[in-house]
Amino acid sequence: MDNEIRPDQPLEPDWLDELLSPPELGEELGVDEQAVTAAGLTDPAELELEQIIYDTKIDQLAEELAEPALSGIDAEPEEPICGDTNVIPVLPEEPEILTLLAEEAPAEESRELFQDEEFRMAFGENGEALEEIFEEAPAEETLTGEPEAILDLYPSAEETETEPEEEAPMKKRRPRKKNGYGLFGIPHLIATVIWLAIAVTVGVSLGRLIWVCASDVLAFGRQSEKVSFTVSASDDLDTIAENLRDAGLIKYPQLFKLYADITDAQEEIDPGTYELDTIYDYNALVNFMSTSSSSRDVVSVLIPEGYTCAQIFALLEEKGVCTAAELEEYAANGELGDYWFLEGVERGSKYCLEGFLFPDTYDFYVGDHPGRVLSKLLGDGVGGFDVRFTDIMQEKLDTLNQRLAAMMKKNGYDQTYIDQNLLTVRDVVIVASMIEKETSGSLESFTIASVIYNRLTNQKEYPYLNIDATIIYALGGKTDPLTDEDMKIDSPYNSYTHRGLIPGPISNPGISSLNAALDPEDTSYYYYVYDPSLRAHHFSETYKQHQNYIASMED
Repeated sequence: MDNEIRPDQPLEPDWLDELLSPPELGEELGVDEQAVTAAGLTDPAELELEQIIYDTKIDQLAEELAEPALSGIDAEPEEPICGDTNVIPVLPEEPEILTLLAEEAPAEESRELFQDEEFRMAFGENGEALEEIFEEAPAEETLTGEPEAILDLYPSAEETETEPEEEAPMKKRRPRKKNGYGLFGIPHLIATVIWLAIAVTVGVSLGRLIWVCASDVLAFGRQSEKVSFTVSASDDLDTIAENLRDAGLIKYPQLFKLYADITDAQEEIDPGTYELDTIYDYNALVNFMSTSSSSRDVVSVLIPEGYTCAQIFALLEEKGVCTAAELEEYAANGELGDYWFLEGVERGSKYCLEGFLFPDTYDFYVGDHPGRVLSKLLGDGVGGFDVRFTDIMQEKLDTLNQRLAAMMKKNGYDQTYIDQNLLTVRDVVIVASMIEKETSGSLESFTIASVIYNRLTNQKEYPYLNIDATIIYALGGKTDPLTDEDMKIDSPYNSYTHRGLIPGPISNPGISSLNAALDPEDTSYYYYVYDPSLRAHHFSETYKQHQNYIASMED
């Protein structure tokens, strides 16, 4: 036979060893390369080399996972990369490495061909040792520890195959509404009718509300009727609105207050009494309740000369201008102008303006503001004390002080005393207020003034003025004859017990008394007494003459 070995032919191992080098010797043990390629398989030798490289990379990966930097990573197994028997752990932090390993892993079919005798000797009959490496690891445990322990966490191919894949949950969809039905299952036609009914109801209600408010604001549908309406100085917007409703001029006080807030109407409304009409709208009502309104009631008041503040306030209240309490409060604490003649006047007393409310005839609004009333009496550019006490009267005051200084010097007073006792405007008003109360006619006012100044410039002999009108003022305006007890009243206004000039005016003097106080008659009288039979005063130079005349009147 052709294949029979000849005796002289060397044995196969001997001649092969001579022809082939050791690396080539390994190829003889393998599978025919052409046959493997023709069958579409991979050379087992190449598979063995790929397997070794793959196992090495697995070991390196396990070592890297064991480092502290990767100790806190939770591994979640993904789908197997290399067939049924090899599972590669997928780590979120190292996607590129695992992809490389998956690409370089040997194909499943080639590995099955490589399971020859050498494979069985290395990994067991069915590759049990290799499968232990890729056992499934719990998904929720941290990949820390030895590489072998980490690899044990991953499932084997068989376990992976047995577990059925979970199907993706189907998305729930909202069931389609049936055609013809809307919210709460109400048919569209009925819903449309309901919405139309609501819209109509709201529109009608809103329109009616607007009409009601507009009717009151614009005074629609009212009959003309005249109404006398008074706004007091103490009335606020709430009170005014309520009073307007009570008078039948408006229907809704809250609506009027809203209008007043928007238009600042409260700033235009002034105290007073007004002639209003029920057909006036809100704007007309506000305009007619202002100072410039032609519908405002005006009252003319004559203030007599010599009236005290108490008498003037009572008269103004009687005429409906202001209440006495309002005037007293404002005189004591209200905001007054900067009047030069009030220098030295202490505020706080209800009658602190005594002597400066000039008597005259004034036109006031009914229900006027107390500040405006007092401003007219003190001087508002048209009348009042500031206007009536002229520059000429100021010059007369300077001349008077020169006369009084000469009289005091004649009576033995030094210059210091003289300088301290010269008169101010207020002192002249005090003297004029006493003249106003003591005189029985304008002709004797200048003579009474001379008696007062004769005593003031000679207090060594005549320390007291002895004027009965000061006692009456201290007693609050007593009208009965004075008694001995009355003459002893303890008051700084008692000119029988307090030396010199009294502390303040006792009345509001007129222009004649002021002129008499500024230009007294030059006499030597120190006494006077009222003679009822003459309806005038009798003047005496000495006390004896005075007593004799009193005795003659009694006889």
